[in-house]
Amino acid sequence: MAELPKIAGGEEVLEDLPSEQLVIFIRHAESRWNRAQAALSPLGMLWENDHGLSEEGRLQAERLRTKLREAQAHGVEEMKESEAGEAAWLSKLLSPDVVYSSPFTRALQTACIALQDILPKSHLVVMREAREHKRLGGADSTGVAVGEEIRERVREEIYGLYEDDPEKSAQVLKELEQITMDTSSVTEEWWGNVLGETFEEIDENLEALMHRLRCSRGSLAGGGAVAVLVGHSYIIRTIFDAYLMKGAATQYRSLRSKLIPCCGVVAARITWDEHGPKILEAMPLLNTTL
Repeated sequence: MAELPKIAGGEEVLEDLPSEQLVIFIRHAESRWNRAQAALSPLGMLWENDHGLSEEGRLQAERLRTKLREAQAHGVEEMKESEAGEAAWLSKLLSPDVVYSSPFTRALQTACIALQDILPKSHLVVMREAREHKRLGGADSTGVAVGEEIRERVREEIYGLYEDDPEKSAQVLKELEQITMDTSSVTEEWWGNVLGETFEEIDENLEALMHRLRCSRGSLAGGGAVAVLVGHSYIIRTIFDAYLMKGAATQYRSLRSKLIPCCGVVAARITWDEHGPKILEAMPLLNTTL
């Protein structure tokens, strides 16, 4: 399991940090807010903040778990030669050093349901900086719980998804109990104010997120880690727009402008130099379409 970032004297020494990280981004499954927007009826959701998964979102997360299980069972070595690039990434996805998640309920539910079988030592790290950008009003970008309250909220939301199937509900909740959730970065209010975040604040959060990712330590030769990050479409697109190299393969340049679908999976090789982070390589996985 990857070591969590350590701070000595309040500051990290950049020279001591790994210069390369492999990060696999996963967008959360469909939330009730997403469903309401698709149905052109979001007003009914405005009374609620931090919406959990919809029924379709639960199914999406379960399907992603099934895909990962099938990849584990069949082995990536069985993939066609033309899929060798994806096979290499899938082998990393199936054995990550650390799994991070946004503190929003929809992301944590996705991580707990879809990634149950690959969580290193059943450990999930809640990352403050991976949250959705706060917009004016922003019912879906306003949190309601902090610290250990977050775990209980996730439990309640997952129970609600399965309450009509007592046998399945008992199984899912038992699996959830096996997951340790590190909420140390979200012990205080972690979402923006009601007026939303400024562009400057969004940029600052993006820099903080990239620094958190760089601090991960794990199995890579240079000390870096294979990290999975369950997050949100806009912040994932923002990362690729800001850091994907201009020479990236043509078919992946749309990562700068398009939102990946719910439960979409995109891998990235990120390096750091004196100019900052750069995404040198990117690849959609598990039939993710852009």
